[in-house]
Amino acid sequence: MLNQTNAMNTETWIGNLIGKNTENKNIKIIFSIISIFLGSLLLIVSAKIKVPLYPVPMTLQPLAVLMIAMLFGRKLATLTVGLYIFKGIIGLPVFAFGGGLMYLMGPTGGFILGFFVSAFIVGHLADCGWGKKVSLSIISMLIGMLVIYSLGIFQLALLKGFNFALLKGFYPFLLGDFYKLLLAGIITPYIWKISK
Repeated sequence: MLNQTNAMNTETWIGNLIGKNTENKNIKIIFSIISIFLGSLLLIVSAKIKVPLYPVPMTLQPLAVLMIAMLFGRKLATLTVGLYIFKGIIGLPVFAFGGGLMYLMGPTGGFILGFFVSAFIVGHLADCGWGKKVSLSIISMLIGMLVIYSLGIFQLALLKGFNFALLKGFYPFLLGDFYKLLLAGIITPYIWKISK
């Protein structure tokens, strides 16, 4: 399915954009830091755009996480999502309904952990070149979405029971997240083409 020479291509679309203009390593590091910071801000904004369902709100975060992972690659994506989660843990109101360590112990904590794991996995697939073809991009984002749902439903089921977790943490989101995933999977390869 993958070409072996493409197995660990660690370029990012940001790297492609700035790489056209410079080989200076310090500038690339600065752009990476700026990207991580801006990506974490995008996650905050995507958390605040929500339909306040109980106990799991419908947000744009899964879409943002998947796009960040596909465009940033494993290293920058995990740092970006990690920074976002760190901001929440220290009490900044970055999550859909607040912040703090106890927030992660609540009904949406598994989904937030899923964002981190998904960023790592999907980012790795992006490093392998999966973000450059529509079919592979959609498959990788589907894998990422399954990771987010699996960890989110697992924690919600521990707190409220499995049937409740499916009823309130899975079924209401299925169709909307599927469309978001398709949109992101189709757009990502075109962003890569623009950056070349």
